[in-house]
Amino acid sequence: MGQKLTRTAQLFLVFDLTRTKLPAERLEPLLAKTAVASLLLVTDASRPTPVEILQPLVTTGQQYGCAVLIANDASLAKKLSADGVHLSPGDQPLVDRYTEARETIGNNAIVGIDANGSRHDAMALAEAGADYIAFGLDRFESDEWNARDRQHEQIAWWAEIFEPPVVALDVIDNEMSRDLAAVGTDFIARTLPAGLSTAELQEWLIATHKALNAATQCD
Repeated sequence: MGQKLTRTAQLFLVFDLTRTKLPAERLEPLLAKTAVASLLLVTDASRPTPVEILQPLVTTGQQYGCAVLIANDASLAKKLSADGVHLSPGDQPLVDRYTEARETIGNNAIVGIDANGSRHDAMALAEAGADYIAFGLDRFESDEWNARDRQHEQIAWWAEIFEPPVVALDVIDNEMSRDLAAVGTDFIARTLPAGLSTAELQEWLIATHKALNAATQCD
């Protein structure tokens, strides 16, 4: 008999506005039918998405119980009254990026950060007060399966030892979702596909949830 998991992975839905212009009225029926814990809005830093497009997305997500996060822009997240900001690695040290975002958005908002595959940085960020730590695929690893194995090991290590939630980034299919959920991942990040109808997106979300739920069953 397999061992029952103590954590159940939840969906961290990434809405990449550089790939799709899905408006709030098309997002709403998806959130109405399928539980989404967090909604991350990704915009193009070189061509900012107008506030009048972003604000309805934030409002819609919050109406359906999502923690709505803005990628890499704490000032914009504060302006939109989003729930927080998700930080990706950049030129600055990660702890400095975290500290600046926290000072901008305040102590009551969520500040989560991609640790860029570094266990040392992940621990330092947790100590600094990050609300979650994220691990993605190693972008310098040419072998996809080696990159997956390394991410799997990092998340399993974090989930077993540390209290702050862990997010799995760069999850590309349902098999990967199941594998990462099975080692204690708190949130599985999946990017909403572009170019699909509302019905097709609903089917995609249902299949994604089934993969997460399957990982909570006994082996």
